[in-house]
Amino acid sequence: MMNLLKKLFTGNNEPEENVRHKNEERNFDILKYDGIRAQRIGKWIYAEKCFKEALNIRPDLETASLLVSTSLQLNKLDQAHEVLGQMISLEPQRLQSYLDLARVCYLQEHYDDMLATAQQAAQLVPDNETPYFLQAQAYHKLGDSIHTIVALTQAISRKEDFTEAYLMRGQVLLEMKQYNEALEDVDFLLKHDSIDEEALRLAAEVQQGLGNEDEAVTYYKKVIDLNPFNEHSYEQIALIHARKKEYAQAITTLDEALEINEKAQLYQLRGKLKMDSGDKEGALADMKKALELNPESENRISGHFDNFDTLYKSNNPLG
Repeated sequence: MMNLLKKLFTGNNEPEENVRHKNEERNFDILKYDGIRAQRIGKWIYAEKCFKEALNIRPDLETASLLVSTSLQLNKLDQAHEVLGQMISLEPQRLQSYLDLARVCYLQEHYDDMLATAQQAAQLVPDNETPYFLQAQAYHKLGDSIHTIVALTQAISRKEDFTEAYLMRGQVLLEMKQYNEALEDVDFLLKHDSIDEEALRLAAEVQQGLGNEDEAVTYYKKVIDLNPFNEHSYEQIALIHARKKEYAQAITTLDEALEINEKAQLYQLRGKLKMDSGDKEGALADMKKALELNPESENRISGHFDNFDTLYKSNNPLG
């Protein structure tokens, strides 16, 4: 009772600064959690506004991270980049900020900045594999295959079962026509997962590079078993048969592909093979179908058909 009377007569003597601070903290929490709720229901613009207003009250790494994810949803890459830079300034030892910034740089196609950021991350935590993988992605986009391989090897040395790095290294070695070296990565990948679509496709392409076309067909068929919509595998099987003058088998392969997914490029290839096998009428029909599906292919189609130019020019269905 005495305490109540004391308050009535003396008033609230809490310092004004404390009151202001409590109000700010309350407003910060309201804005932050309103933003989180907005994120959950896909109200990204409102979430962005809430997080920005909260950060105007005080800096907070969690809220800044939420603003980054919201910015990415809104495709505001420059804003995400700027916020991540501020986060690094606030806490320079936080690895995740560097990794996230490198990934944003990748989306921005700022590959030099991506490389520099990933290198900073590697200096910060030398035993972590991810900064080296990000460096490899940057080097690859910059056209530096040798340093791409070096960075991927560094990533693998830090995580022996880093399948994504093995796959990328195998693909880069394939691009470099280092087929035997790529085959070593293929072997690892298939031992780890014998039905991984990307690994099987890489295996097929490496076997093609080595001249083992029968083995390549076997792997392409495994890819098709996993994904019947993989046009590339049908095309490559057809081309392998065509190189052996096995036109009937090549055309049958494309028939199967077109039953599943009618694509202009498949009709174009089948038309070329029909022309090469002497079926001019069938070739013309496929050319017409390709143009119906993709009229923009008119200017490209003669290059794809090679010896089909004369027939095409005299029978252009578009007039």
